[in-house]
Amino acid sequence: MTSDIIPGAMDVMRGSFFLHEKVCIGVELSRHSEACKELEELNARIAAEGTSLVALEKKTGKVVGVAFNKLQVKSEGQDSYFEQYLTECKTPSAKTFLQFMIDADNAANLFDLCKGSCVLELVSLAVLPDFRGKGVGGKLFETFVALGKVLSGDGCVKGFDYQRLLSQPLPVAMSATCTTVVTQHLAEKLGFSSAFEKSYETSMFEGKSLGSRIGADTLSAVVEYKVL
Repeated sequence: MTSDIIPGAMDVMRGSFFLHEKVCIGVELSRHSEACKELEELNARIAAEGTSLVALEKKTGKVVGVAFNKLQVKSEGQDSYFEQYLTECKTPSAKTFLQFMIDADNAANLFDLCKGSCVLELVSLAVLPDFRGKGVGGKLFETFVALGKVLSGDGCVKGFDYQRLLSQPLPVAMSATCTTVVTQHLAEKLGFSSAFEKSYETSMFEGKSLGSRIGADTLSAVVEYKVL
């Protein structure tokens, strides 16, 4: 993902992720424009770090799918990246969304589980509705895995705006908090294991559980991981 592609990537988030991702539904994100902007800013910062991916339609160059990825580095005595960003958020919807992800990450305790201080995390995966069912999401997930293997080897790729990306320390594992049955099946197919399962009934927004707003088709999110 490069800077000229960011607007198209955000269009995918607005037209897909913010509307249809399970936790976004639970916190009614699409009803709160300021909350959407706060999560857009989070993803823009993540993209600038150089490990995010896009899928483009060949004939038009249109961005049809995105995978925002982040190298999460353990830092003793400091809050995680998401915990630090949470302090900047002002909207209850964005705060609840982030807190759900933070709670899942903390419960999974991936740094200890994988015996390392750096994990490549798939933060957001989204495909425009008109391009679903064509394997776009699966290809983005596969490429995320391929990227993790490259980074764990020599730590060097052409990152954001083609700048050389150096990862220190090198990631020892990859992770993804899969909030749908589809992404959970994709992770399983690619050899990921379950680290923690977080029920949507355990988080509240405006007096109601996320589960009651999401519906019964997906009961929980699963933190998946794969050691490199």
